[in-house]
Amino acid sequence: MRKLFIVCFLGIFSSLLSQENIKIIDIDPEMLVNANAVVRAHNVVIEIDDIDDVEITTTRIVTVLNEAGEKYIDAFENFDEGRSILDQEAIIYDGNGREIKKFKKRHFTSQSNFQDFVLFSDNQVSYLNFTPRGYPYTVSYKSRIRTNTSIFLPDWWPLEGYKVSVENSSYELKNEKNIPVRYSERNLEGLEVISSNSNNELKYSAKNIPARNYEDYSPAFEGLAPRVMVALEEYSLEGIEGRAKDWKSFGKWQYENLVAGTGELSDEIVRTITELTKNAQTTEEKARIIYKYVQENTRYIAVMLGIGGWKPYPAAEVDRLGYGDCKGLSNFTKALLASQGIEADYTVIYGGPKRDIDPGFTKMQGNHVVLSLPQEGKEDIWLECTNQDIPFNYLGDSTDDRYALKIRPTGGEIVRTPKYSADDNLKSVNAEVMLNETGGFSAEIHRTSSGVPYGNIYPIELQKKEVQENYYRENWGHFQNITIEELNYTNDKRKIEFTENLKIKADRFCRLAGNRLLLPLSFLEVGGMQVDKDTDRKNNIKINRGKTFKDSYTYTLPESYEVEALPENREIETEFGLISFSTEVLEKEGRVQIAVEKYLQILDGEWTPDKFEDFRSFINEIHKINNQKAVIVPTSKT
Repeated sequence: MRKLFIVCFLGIFSSLLSQENIKIIDIDPEMLVNANAVVRAHNVVIEIDDIDDVEITTTRIVTVLNEAGEKYIDAFENFDEGRSILDQEAIIYDGNGREIKKFKKRHFTSQSNFQDFVLFSDNQVSYLNFTPRGYPYTVSYKSRIRTNTSIFLPDWWPLEGYKVSVENSSYELKNEKNIPVRYSERNLEGLEVISSNSNNELKYSAKNIPARNYEDYSPAFEGLAPRVMVALEEYSLEGIEGRAKDWKSFGKWQYENLVAGTGELSDEIVRTITELTKNAQTTEEKARIIYKYVQENTRYIAVMLGIGGWKPYPAAEVDRLGYGDCKGLSNFTKALLASQGIEADYTVIYGGPKRDIDPGFTKMQGNHVVLSLPQEGKEDIWLECTNQDIPFNYLGDSTDDRYALKIRPTGGEIVRTPKYSADDNLKSVNAEVMLNETGGFSAEIHRTSSGVPYGNIYPIELQKKEVQENYYRENWGHFQNITIEELNYTNDKRKIEFTENLKIKADRFCRLAGNRLLLPLSFLEVGGMQVDKDTDRKNNIKINRGKTFKDSYTYTLPESYEVEALPENREIETEFGLISFSTEVLEKEGRVQIAVEKYLQILDGEWTPDKFEDFRSFINEIHKINNQKAVIVPTSKT
């Protein structure tokens, strides 16, 4: 039955392709607006013969309009021991629809999916390796794969990103075994969608979806895009079968089949940890000691063999080898904590740009593992176990403020990781600047970062001195011929504060205007972001993380110079944040000084498109304030 269907399906597709004119001139002009590529057709057919026997057939025709559209070709398939590629072929056409080149399965390039920090992996990718001579061109791609894993059924994404339009997209799930199917429709409003769902089988199609432009300060595309999430209630993962329809039962299955039994440790390592923690007065102090031990005695390296993509390496093996991936290192740390009576939960999460485990739809999700330590009457302690230098109970912007799945013996629980508030995300600068008559300066700078900014800057301490100095030269390009005379760092991992201490000088900072010097009053943060006008805003305004900047600058003027003009003090408070700016003229040891205090706080939140002009106005006012200057002149001027 399957073979007959596939033959018929591919035959129909070939017929359609031969009948359909794929010249670029036949694309509706509306589909070309804002588009780097046009998906002429994308068809996915999923046949479920059993929970451990799934076949997926993909046919896809994409017209690439320019280099930026290359990423939408998607002519590749992953494969491993449990997932095989049965068929794979592609045909390339020029803009006039003439065939340029044909690729059979043997012509595709295969390589490991993981190139760096991976010791063991059987996961590979077979992809179309084609370099175009020009644009536009069209890729017609077909593939058929078979897998024994049904836990990762593809979702339907009729629109795949920004600046790509779609002429036709379809999705069909055939389910002869009538295994219960769960699905959830998201953001389909406004599309020409036809659906026919019955008897645990699904059919969706959509056509003529215009390209969307990316808009700055928008929510993540995943939250805006049309999508149908799909999962089976009964499933298989590399031969391990399960049944779940909610996060509690799904988490229990994961614990019993992936985590349980992997925490055994040798008596020797237990004795070592017991000795290390014997003088600790609190559970948290014990956990700190154990976390430090893991950081000092292990390193990150991925293990991706078979179910190893989801099952942690045994704790005893991680101890013996001294390395592991996020799963193995988290599980090893969990086992060490358990040896001292400390509870820790193995927690699956999306690492990287902010993305949630979807609380409303149970399905295998996530790409990373961390640990969460429950604290009675207090917030959980969170441990990132793959980083040898990160502080205890610090996540940073790769795993903060998002839904995650705790996997426990009693079942799964959706939790949210800590959020760093605008007050937490603080960058504070104190600078003493001695100006000279030619517009140059010498300065002593102390800049302290906490919250998310801490995670962005502390790795610089681990770099070579040359790399460190180049960082400042590149970021402070408004200083001419900068010389770094002293440079050191203070990394307080208890407070989670990182301070940069510098002494620098530069030949030019002020601009000469006759006998006057135009002095920028924002020493390090000159200019800053601006937002262009947008009269046709479509998306909400989204600020994922609030942040706060506190700047205190003291400029000591050259001898015999005075202040001719200063900008007015300003304070602007809006629903998006607050900025205040003030100056004061002082005198110290016979020399005039200008003291500058600037406070900026941008709040996190989401606002409707009609607020965009107010938001733009606020951001652009910040830019204006950052560009304000004082005018200083010699006192002997006539």
